[in-house]
Amino acid sequence: MRFNRPKITYFRLNRFCVPVIVFALIIYATWAYCHKFCYDQVYVALNHKSIAIGLIVAEIILALLVFGIWLQLVLIGPGKQPRVPPFRIVQDLGEEISSIDDEKPLSSIIPPDVYQCDPQGYPIWCSTCQSLKMERTHHSSTLGYCISRFDHYCVWIGTVVGRKNYRLFIQFNLYCDMLFCLIIISICCYLPRIVHQHKRLPQVNPNILITLGLDCVGFLMVTPLLLSHIYYMMTNRTSIEILATKRHAKATQTWFCYYNAVDGYRYVVEFLPREMQDFWNKHKILINIKEFLGQNAFMWLIPIGSNIEDHDAITTNFDDILGPYRETISQRFREIIEHKIEKGEYVKSMRVYGDRCRDTLDHSV
Repeated sequence: MRFNRPKITYFRLNRFCVPVIVFALIIYATWAYCHKFCYDQVYVALNHKSIAIGLIVAEIILALLVFGIWLQLVLIGPGKQPRVPPFRIVQDLGEEISSIDDEKPLSSIIPPDVYQCDPQGYPIWCSTCQSLKMERTHHSSTLGYCISRFDHYCVWIGTVVGRKNYRLFIQFNLYCDMLFCLIIISICCYLPRIVHQHKRLPQVNPNILITLGLDCVGFLMVTPLLLSHIYYMMTNRTSIEILATKRHAKATQTWFCYYNAVDGYRYVVEFLPREMQDFWNKHKILINIKEFLGQNAFMWLIPIGSNIEDHDAITTNFDDILGPYRETISQRFREIIEHKIEKGEYVKSMRVYGDRCRDTLDHSV
């Protein structure tokens, strides 16, 4: 224990220090840009007062937006998957089919027609959260709970990005890019005049050059990240899914259990990461983007809150339990899995007791 503790402390310290350093650099760049560049050079030396005031106001507004979004990213968090009870794979002791209409809560629920599973057809269980892990959900060791549509842990802002704060993450990158562009373009436009005006060394205040360098580095880091995530949204993918395809294409398999209403059997079908790229892709860009940023396009640029509402439903209905955290598969995925079943390319077939309950409810309706 004495040897492991420093490593844990160092790891936590690292996660805390990087965001603090980034925060301090933005504060420093704001001071250097507004005071040393806008005021000392543009306002006083060049006498471009209206331009200097406009640049200062624009920079401060963008900086405050960035900090405000950052704060929301951390406080709102990535979103915790609601607790999902075990699926009713086999009949509970002493339970009758008629008990599904009782008011007493059941220890298991009727499974959906498709769910991710192990090779035996059993859903994935998280022993820490005491809940089933649904599709695209991963357990975060940083936060200690399962996160729906887990994307990645961002070391620069010090938080996990998931379904609930993903829109804020996109907005954070967008407004950071706008801030960097404002500083880079304005300094580059005025830099020749500043150099020409000062005949003594140093011709340019070092703080201005440092700020320009920092913002160029930031722009080169943020812009590719923003463009990558725009592409991910358009194709309905996450960062972790892309990485799994690139790095572990041969080692990682995923199984899905599919209910065939024709014969009443479930089929366990295996997929490789390269086969899973279109599981969630609806092949309509606008529909895909709305699943990440929300249905209200006006709010895509307004950095206020999350597009995922708080949800804590006490029910035995699977759709109601997950609510806004429910993932919907694409029609293309259904066609692929049905084609594999027709060709006999499945791991096993089985009957699930919960499907009998589903049929009983359908007939009663």
